[in-house]
Amino acid sequence: MRRELPQEEPRSTPISFGHRILFLDHEGERCNIVHRQLEAMGHKVAWIGMASEERAGVAFQPDLVIVNPDVSIANRHAIIALLDEHHYDGALTVLRAGFHFQDAMVAAEQSDIAHVDTLDAPYTAQSIADRLPGIVRHDHDGDTGDRHFLSWLIQQGRLLPNLTHEFHVKRDLRTGSVAGYETLTRLRNRPSLNPEHIFAPSTILSLEIAATLLAVEAAARLLGALTKDGRPVPIAANCSAAVLAHPDFIAAIPILLRRHQVATGMIGIELTEITYSGLDGNLLDNMHELRRMGVPISLDDFGKGATNFDRIADLPVSEVKIDRKIFRKCSKGEFPRSLLKEIIDYCRSRHIGTVIEGIETEQDLGLAELLGADCGQGFYWGKPVPYQSITSHHAA
Repeated sequence: MRRELPQEEPRSTPISFGHRILFLDHEGERCNIVHRQLEAMGHKVAWIGMASEERAGVAFQPDLVIVNPDVSIANRHAIIALLDEHHYDGALTVLRAGFHFQDAMVAAEQSDIAHVDTLDAPYTAQSIADRLPGIVRHDHDGDTGDRHFLSWLIQQGRLLPNLTHEFHVKRDLRTGSVAGYETLTRLRNRPSLNPEHIFAPSTILSLEIAATLLAVEAAARLLGALTKDGRPVPIAANCSAAVLAHPDFIAAIPILLRRHQVATGMIGIELTEITYSGLDGNLLDNMHELRRMGVPISLDDFGKGATNFDRIADLPVSEVKIDRKIFRKCSKGEFPRSLLKEIIDYCRSRHIGTVIEGIETEQDLGLAELLGADCGQGFYWGKPVPYQSITSHHAA
């Protein structure tokens, strides 16, 4: 049997940054905290919990796989056999968690996996980080690994069950009060993946429609909780032009609004910025239809694409969100402040609200206020948080 790595108490020692770590374990708040802490240290983490997700895990191209043999009888052998089949050249750690540990360890030792050791459960992020300097960090293309991970989840029908949502606060720049929240779709088992990349590997529009409707549902649930608590604010969900143009999406929206008894104007859509070559037929009709339903539309990431600000008046939008990259260039002097202020004033003259994205510092806040935008959004007020963090307390 191969030598086990020594078990040590967690300590604050230098760690090797940038490892890709795959967990096959139970889902729970304790494990989620460990995942987030490892991500904060600079590692990339993915989690799988079912046999149907194992190939997605291998596609993630991990440097270290941590297996809890008690997750299921099938998984304790299937993931080891799969790693062996793919000639996995990373490290495998088997958790000494309970009844199935010895069987899993035998299976691991009989495989061709070169580096097998054990770790006591429960574990901490530091106890995992402490062993990483002794594990080879492979020179993988991380973006490719993420795309393959997503592709396998989609093929196995496991994408939608693994979606979760966080909410990013929007602040009124005049009063500092909460002006609303943006709903962000996250991948539960790949926590740091940017929401805009979730559908990059897929051209399945029906899947994107279903995921967007889940985001609208999440927004409605948060609104319901805040309304019950006497502090409702508008909640928005992101939507691509292709989804908004589809009849299935526009038909489902009034059903969701009635089901959740949503008041007019309280659930909105943030439309990914569009090019005018794509602004035709169903998309523009459906934008007007949403407006008739009392669903406000924000034009998201303004300045990122090709939209010209003198065409804003052509669109039935109630708000324009200025892309963080444009604002960053403005703060560095690479983009004329006068032009950004002109855009904001232009919108105000047409009763269209403005939001500056990417506010991270006191200086950013001062510039946004100087430019005269209505609202701001950014890490200055905190990162996106789960539903429970907002409903348990409300930072006014």
